Amino acid sequence: MNTANERALIMELHQKINEYCEKYSLFSGGCCYSAYLLSKCLTNLGVRHNIVIFQDHDILNETNFFKAINGDGVAHVAIQVTYKFRKMYIGDCTRLMDYLKITETHYKVRKYPSVDPKELLKAYQNNSWNWCYDTVHNQTVAKGIRKIYLKYANI
Repeated sequence: MNTANERALIMELHQKINEYCEKYSLFSGGCCYSAYLLSKCLTNLGVRHNIVIFQDHDILNETNFFKAINGDGVAHVAIQVTYKFRKMYIGDCTRLMDYLKITETHYKVRKYPSVDPKELLKAYQNNSWNWCYDTVHNQTVAKGIRKIYLKYANI
């Protein structure tokens, strides 16, 4: 995939995830599922990315993904990409970061570069997440990401 298409893909995914955050409270219990969908899309298109977990104080130093994702200190699971020579998250994490500042939560963003999409799905299925997100929206979110994926897979 050429650089222009990769940038367009990243921005389109970013916009779609933000739309779902507003409509469905995606980042209040659906962040791991959306990270799975995004990672699957990016992996299949050959776009380099990292899985990141916003962790609070009780798991700050956990380097093992499965131990970290199963800890009580997971505040957010996200996808990090490089865009215009800077690292960015797909989906606006501003509200989360504001919440962590307001609550004076000591957090760290830890990168897990070798986690594959199936591991993310397993983590999502094996954990209880914030109840604000209604999982009935998983199908809609998956269809939206798949539509974007198909657009770029056929370029």
